[in-house]
Amino acid sequence: MLKIYSCHVYSWKETKRRNDEMDLKAKQQNRTYKFLIIIFAVIMLMFSVSSVYSYFRDSTKDYGKLYQTGRTVLSGGDIYVTGDQTFQFIYPPTAAIFYALLSTFGLLPMIVILVFANSAAWIASVFLSVYLTTGKVLRQHPLLYLVPTACCIPYVWDIFQLGQINLLLFVCMLVAFVCLQRKREWYAGVLIALAASLKAFPVLTLVYLLYRRRWKAVLSTVVLLFFFLVLLPIPFRGVQRNLQDIKTWTQGMVFHYDTNSIAQRPSRGYSLKNQSLVAVANRLLRPVDAYRSHENPIYVNFADIEFKYLNAIILAAALGLCLFYVTSMPHYTQRTMGSDSIEYAMMLILILIFTPLSFTYFYVWLLYPLMVAVNILLTRPYLFRTWKMTLVWFVICVLLLSFMLPVPGFDQLAARGSTFWACVLLLFGLGWKQRQLKAPIAQ
Repeated sequence: MLKIYSCHVYSWKETKRRNDEMDLKAKQQNRTYKFLIIIFAVIMLMFSVSSVYSYFRDSTKDYGKLYQTGRTVLSGGDIYVTGDQTFQFIYPPTAAIFYALLSTFGLLPMIVILVFANSAAWIASVFLSVYLTTGKVLRQHPLLYLVPTACCIPYVWDIFQLGQINLLLFVCMLVAFVCLQRKREWYAGVLIALAASLKAFPVLTLVYLLYRRRWKAVLSTVVLLFFFLVLLPIPFRGVQRNLQDIKTWTQGMVFHYDTNSIAQRPSRGYSLKNQSLVAVANRLLRPVDAYRSHENPIYVNFADIEFKYLNAIILAAALGLCLFYVTSMPHYTQRTMGSDSIEYAMMLILILIFTPLSFTYFYVWLLYPLMVAVNILLTRPYLFRTWKMTLVWFVICVLLLSFMLPVPGFDQLAARGSTFWACVLLLFGLGWKQRQLKAPIAQ
């Protein structure tokens, strides 16, 4: 009897000790969460105040250009110039309508609205990324929130300062992924079409939807794209004027690519700020100015390949990356939430590097792939050696991304495509993890 009583006492003490340890761990984690929230809020406030303050310094950057575009739409003027001049506005006509509505409030209110929208989108993108990665929003490992967000802070800073909407597009894509997971394909198509009508590059998602046979999402995307691009601007531009806008934009942006410029950015298209496959290949394989300096051009190419052969190399590289992506995908009967999270992350990376004009702030979309990578480090049961190799892979990716920071000496590495190569390395690493998750298909 005494022995049984002693066992019960020991068991009660052990349970109490474990509960106390769990309570202490929960309290420490809560303090960590509060600290991270405070830091995040302070950084967001600093970014917001700086963006609004630029109005009072007469340095509104892209905010001013977007505002003028909106006023041009309201006054019935030409959104895109014709002839030999480059476009002052390079986005689809639907985006011009969006800025026209915002411009009715005035420049300062428009800046404030965009700042609030980007702030909300930044918060939403973090939580949506966590949800898609883990299936939950809260109470995940603090590093899952901290590391990817910290890595993408320079891109967020650019978005706030320039007034760009890539964070909003990112949220549209993440919500579309949630809809696909929940088999709400019609809604996913609406969100992808909305994003593509404001900036064209998210339309590349259609290729993925076609391959995965998400027919409802494909149909929804196509129909809503027609609505947003053709029908929505009619009350502002009229039928003929809007069709002309679409034609002018398509010819100038989609089909304009030559030895001197990508789309409508002859000076910036091949500069180090553009980290797309097309730009990096041109900088490395033929002599193009990587610094936009007409007086003292700087070249980083190690070969001089004729333009038509260079484009064949670009096409072959793109097909190779797509083939790697497709062969990394699990069979549809083997798909899980974990495999889907990697699949979506790899798709976002491909969209970023395949977009001909992929400037620095575009890479805020890496928040989600980086979060998937951090989750792999935190949760996958590996041998220590394999885990160490995975950690080295992730650290190298982050270091390559850091070369886009305005630090002396980093520009040489950025000109050689440091962000592009970080994306390629991240893509191959995620693909390797995806292949490890695959199992033989049951017969």
